[in-house]
Amino acid sequence: MRLFLYISISFYFFISLLFAEETRQVDKHEHGVSELNIAIQSNTMVLEFMIPGADIVGFEYEAKSEQDKATVNAALTKFDDYNNIFIIPTNSKCLLVSSKININQEDDHDEHQEEAHNEFYAKYTFECGDIKSLDLLEFPYFETFSNYGELEVQFVSEIGSTSFEVEADNPIINIEGKI
Repeated sequence: MRLFLYISISFYFFISLLFAEETRQVDKHEHGVSELNIAIQSNTMVLEFMIPGADIVGFEYEAKSEQDKATVNAALTKFDDYNNIFIIPTNSKCLLVSSKININQEDDHDEHQEEAHNEFYAKYTFECGDIKSLDLLEFPYFETFSNYGELEVQFVSEIGSTSFEVEADNPIINIEGKI
């Protein structure tokens, strides 16, 4: 009973974080490793990506030149169409209800001495007509961005949580039976 209570509290805490509208602060991150949090509650699914700038545009400093700004803007435009990043099977009848896409930046004075770190942030919220039929997610992300690394996925639903590592050679996660 105590374990169930702990898991329930953890689940609802995690869900509340994902549904919060605050922008995540950039933490120290590992180059080549992106984070994806997926939360499913009832018929709502939220996918939240945090990806080091180097994995998307090839650099982490603040874009100041016209060429760098154009590169960042082109990347942000690719995030606007989530099908460039992930594909949801149509049988789940998921419709995008909101998205938030931006680039966060923070100076890191400790690890890289005055080097700025940028991170792409994308959050997509879906309402699904048949969430139980959702069995896998595909990630064309690895084709969309040539500097990709791996995605570390944290997945939580009403029946539990799990984690995945997704890489270009197998850009799919199987979530059958996890919702």
